[in-house]
Amino acid sequence: MSMNSPQLMVERLKRIHWTAHKEALEKSFSRAALMKEYMRRTALWLDVYGDTKYWPIFDLAAVVAPDVRADPAVVAEVEEFVDAASSRWYAVETSVAAVHWAALSDAPGLNLPPLPDPFEPLIRVYERGGLFSFANGFVDFDTSMVPCRDWRSHLSTTPVVELDDASLDAFDERSWAEFHALAARTDPPGDR
Repeated sequence: MSMNSPQLMVERLKRIHWTAHKEALEKSFSRAALMKEYMRRTALWLDVYGDTKYWPIFDLAAVVAPDVRADPAVVAEVEEFVDAASSRWYAVETSVAAVHWAALSDAPGLNLPPLPDPFEPLIRVYERGGLFSFANGFVDFDTSMVPCRDWRSHLSTTPVVELDDASLDAFDERSWAEFHALAARTDPPGDR
């Protein structure tokens, strides 16, 4: 079993606390940055393999190699679990897409370009607080909103953020300090 296997992805998805509201708020800045990184990485893959109709929530493995799919029983297991744990369509869709991507990564004979794993940042979003929402073309993380726009607008070779916990925690700490400093400058004198 390789590191990218579908079953390992299922196990990882099952460890996520999908409704960790307090953690989601505390880590909202890094989660927004991780969403931008997911969009950036996915755009790099689309730039090589073609367009998608359902950006940013779609099955990238179906674009890259439509004949390579995860075992239907594994897909059903993920759909059932994530739907029960999250009750969000996009969480189910992206979790299934990550499992199909794991199957594609394990498939022998595919000559994939040396691009970064597109789903790792999105799984990290979920691991750092569960869910988010969509509002008028934005992904909403309460303190930050990420514009969806066309996938081409996210093309970049420069990573948005490092994915390790220490870097993400430091990012949140800096972002919250900036947030509070800005709030202190803009609050009316009587509200301080």
